[in-house]
Amino acid sequence: MADVIRVNYQALEDMARQCDAAAQRLVQSSTTAQKMANQMQNGALQGKPGETFSMALGIFASRVMKLSEKYREEAKDIRAAIQDMQRADQAAGQKF
Repeated sequence: MADVIRVNYQALEDMARQCDAAAQRLVQSSTTAQKMANQMQNGALQGKPGETFSMALGIFASRVMKLSEKYREEAKDIRAAIQDMQRADQAAGQKF
């Protein structure tokens, strides 16, 4: 007996959209952190504390940007899986 695989394409597309939305929010957070780091470098907080905070914000911004890229990659992978499954459905349907 063949296994039955059922796919909720709408749910998968919703998941991909959520990943895209999360990626966009992370980009906004990264941009905000980078702006704050620039303000610190321009004298908003002077001395060693300002330099340290600015450096930490810069690291945070770059790591958040990498996380954003991973969410976009995940959305792309989900959409590719949807396409693969739809092609398999069509191929299986043509045999009947």
